[in-house]
Amino acid sequence: MMRLFDFEQDGRYPLRRIPMIMRFNLDACGIKISLTAWITLSRDEREQLINMPCTSEAESNVYRERIIAMLAPHADNPDAAIEFVETEMSQAWKDRHAIPQTVLATLMELALPAPTLAQWSALSDLQRFALIKLTRSGHKNASLLPALKEFGLA
Repeated sequence: MMRLFDFEQDGRYPLRRIPMIMRFNLDACGIKISLTAWITLSRDEREQLINMPCTSEAESNVYRERIIAMLAPHADNPDAAIEFVETEMSQAWKDRHAIPQTVLATLMELALPAPTLAQWSALSDLQRFALIKLTRSGHKNASLLPALKEFGLA
């Protein structure tokens, strides 16, 4: 049950980059990993992590322990280290009733259509999370228009 967006997949190797579902799950369990850490994992391990549930506190704990165990053999590589972070308290993607100002500002700056509140509300948690990640400061925004199209917003 791989949950990758179309905009994340390139024909060569769809799990080459850290997909949104993985970022979503990592945020949920308070872990940050580098791209180097991600690519040290085997294809099977990456697929396992993408398909593991991580919605409840118990699932987040299991998820955290699983990724720690998967990356343990690579502990000698400092670029593949796990960073433990505070789980984001604001989690703006959870709010179906307010489009984050950063999303609106970035879309306006790039002359891309902003979702209506009804459209924002109809998006899944993962879709809202993806739009917030894709519009954050310093992001290249290369996947933003494809994401908007995939989500029916452009």
